[in-house]
Amino acid sequence: MNKQKGWTIWTMLLTVALIVFFSLLFMKLMPHYLDNRKLQTALDGLTNDTRVATMSRRQIIQELTNKLYIDYGTEIVDLQEALVLDKKKGSMTLAVEYEVVVPLAWNISALLDFKNSADIIF
Repeated sequence: MNKQKGWTIWTMLLTVALIVFFSLLFMKLMPHYLDNRKLQTALDGLTNDTRVATMSRRQIIQELTNKLYIDYGTEIVDLQEALVLDKKKGSMTLAVEYEVVVPLAWNISALLDFKNSADIIF
């Protein structure tokens, strides 16, 4: 007696549903990760700037805003609130920590917690 082998309609529907679910989840979350990458790139761009050692907090925020403006990333986070400067002898650490709530469906949301930093040595 030969048994049939292969997928049933239920297995195929479950597989398609999982692919659709993870694709939609990816499309909802990925733009926020790309925005975070823009912010990290802007922070990394300041590590190569020799003027940062003499800049005030306001000037650093303006410089970051200018770098983010080029990448269409000015709406990512409020740098006035999120930017933390930690100055030590011979170095400075720029840190930006923020959260993004992404609504997924109905009352289900995803909380994305981002922590970016850049060390500047002068």
